Amino acid sequence: MKKRKGPHASTRIRKGSIIRSALRCFSEIGFSATTMEDIRQHSGASTGSIYHHFKGKDQLAAEVYIEGIREYQAGLVEVFQSEEDAREGIRRLVGHHLRWVEENIEWSRYLFRNRFSAFLASTEEALSTMNRDLAESSSAWFGRHIRAGELRRMPTDIIIALILGPCMEHTRQYLEGLTATRTDRAVRELADAIWRAIAVHADEA
Repeated sequence: MKKRKGPHASTRIRKGSIIRSALRCFSEIGFSATTMEDIRQHSGASTGSIYHHFKGKDQLAAEVYIEGIREYQAGLVEVFQSEEDAREGIRRLVGHHLRWVEENIEWSRYLFRNRFSAFLASTEEALSTMNRDLAESSSAWFGRHIRAGELRRMPTDIIIALILGPCMEHTRQYLEGLTATRTDRAVRELADAIWRAIAVHADEA
């Protein structure tokens, strides 16, 4: 017999639908021009349902941002938790970043454009918790490979900057339509360059 979705699952599904509808409206209409009625019509939710989950457009915009970050970071954490090989892990981290951007273009633009928006003040605690959890996973993974003599002895924040810095610059160019390199090649080229920057090489061992 097929299990029925419980009330909590239905609530999560409805909330997620509203968030994704808001993202689409913000992308197509613009944040300032979008009204809660636009979002209600796009999501098919009732006015009561929307205001049950969100007090207003600013809170909804903040939730769209948080959900995008959560979706993105989940892929990074999955790599840290499942990949044993150092070089393949770097390739997978780069691949996740570039492909997530490509497959979630509206969310990527939204995250880039709104990272300094005033409505994010309400997300500080949630973002801090998410970033702390990601930092714990990444520090454990990089630390293990540093101790194994595979990665150079550098602070984790420097290693992450060397990985995500090039990825973020590629993303900026991609979102502005300035890239010509196919994603698979971009992943390979960036991952190889990053590996050369952070790996312990034979002459250093």
